[in-house]
Amino acid sequence: MRWKETLYTRRLRRPIDGPTRAAIASEYSRRRHEIPVPTELQWHPDRPQFTIRAQWLSFVVRFTHDVLEVDAELSLAAKAFATQTHRQNAVRFIDSIATDLGL
Repeated sequence: MRWKETLYTRRLRRPIDGPTRAAIASEYSRRRHEIPVPTELQWHPDRPQFTIRAQWLSFVVRFTHDVLEVDAELSLAAKAFATQTHRQNAVRFIDSIATDLGL
């Protein structure tokens, strides 16, 4: 069973498009070493949404025309060990990429 919680919502400065998706993937690859566990980035095939997946948790980042929303999906083990600092670090990482890309 996985728990879901919304960690962060931010207004977008511009909508996401194809080049922005590529820039996000590139920025994730460049900064992946900042994440303390092995992860992979997976784009949803039909929606403007990506997931940063790790063994025990995932961060789902959804885009609408004007909002970016980050949800955490945690296993029971991850829920037991996820501190507020861990949550803030994840949000800081995603927010930093969005800011760097002008989103």
